[in-house]
Amino acid sequence: MDKKYFCFLFTVFLVFLITISCTQQLQKDLSLNGDYYTIDLDGRKESSIPLSLYFKRVQTIILETDDDCLIGSIDELQVFEENIFILDSKKANSLYVFDLEGKFIRKIGSKGGGPGEYVKIIDFTIDTENRIIFLLDQGRRVFKYKLDGTFLHTITIQGNEYNVNFIQFFNDRLYSNSISWKANVDDYLLLEINQNDGNVLSQSLPIKYNKGWNDSHFSKYSKFFMSRAHNPPRYNQMFMDYIVSLGEEITPYIKLKSKYLTTEKDIEYFCRDKNGLPINILNVLNSSKIFNVHCYVENEDFIIFRCGIISSFVVIFNKKTEEVRLSDHFINDLIYNHNQQEWLGLFRFSDSKGAYEILDTQESFFNDFQRAIKNNEIVSDLDKLDKLFKLEEDANPVILYYEFK
Repeated sequence: MDKKYFCFLFTVFLVFLITISCTQQLQKDLSLNGDYYTIDLDGRKESSIPLSLYFKRVQTIILETDDDCLIGSIDELQVFEENIFILDSKKANSLYVFDLEGKFIRKIGSKGGGPGEYVKIIDFTIDTENRIIFLLDQGRRVFKYKLDGTFLHTITIQGNEYNVNFIQFFNDRLYSNSISWKANVDDYLLLEINQNDGNVLSQSLPIKYNKGWNDSHFSKYSKFFMSRAHNPPRYNQMFMDYIVSLGEEITPYIKLKSKYLTTEKDIEYFCRDKNGLPINILNVLNSSKIFNVHCYVENEDFIIFRCGIISSFVVIFNKKTEEVRLSDHFINDLIYNHNQQEWLGLFRFSDSKGAYEILDTQESFFNDFQRAIKNNEIVSDLDKLDKLFKLEEDANPVILYYEFK
């Protein structure tokens, strides 16, 4: 063989090996070694727990209502540097920025087909160190903007075999969930994405940790990424027994313990026909099985979350004593001056100082809330009480900020 030709073939072979090694995705299982909390969900449930045990006051944030910032519903809420970032993915299809007084500041990006223009926003996340917003568009496109709304560039999360609903930036890493078009035993639930080109760097959490379920039918009930402002953020899918922490390694943070946790057999019995297709989802939603961690709140002292969808219950975990309290209801004695259980403590975001809840002015509950104000059933020192009473039903949603004790 000609020496030059041999060198050429050898060079091509080396380039091929390097390309394969650079594009190969690292696959990671969940290491169950190390310390993590165990929360037993089978203890005695209290009938109700007052919110005043964990929070000291409520601040009312009435969002400005204007033609430039009309909100149909708040699908995601995050707070950073005295600004509230609000995603309305359905009606407005926009990411709005308000200050902590509720004054509208700006919109991030716009709908269209040009540079920095999206089709339909699904989720967003913030790189707090470099002050960059990542906005997830349908079709796995991710737009990057500065906090002032300046467009930077677009990446596309690579791969056509799965769908992406949620993203989370943490510690120079961009993560996304992974929902396959057709689930199989080799699927992974969590992806690490190269923030510059969209290539998948690693896959974590084999599908077995979600009891083999990797369809999109339940994604609307759970946000997957929780405690987004925490260091590190947490992650949990609908049927997982573990709440995990993001980072260099994906590690267990909480193990849920109960004889009523949903099993793979439950899912097969309730949700699949002989061809493996989802059927009769309401059977699971109405079952007595435990699944779906949501409304997750955490600080240095305690963790609060809810389990379930239709028949959900409250879980409160003391991180220092590891005591678990379970309850069917919260009593919101910070807002109501009698034992009012309608207000459930459905927190949408939390940081180191407190938790945020949404009061939707377009829901029938808001009429009941204003009626309670009129009947003197609301605590007299609630922030902006008069303005709340005068709000019209076409006003933007109200945000209630609960400050930790």
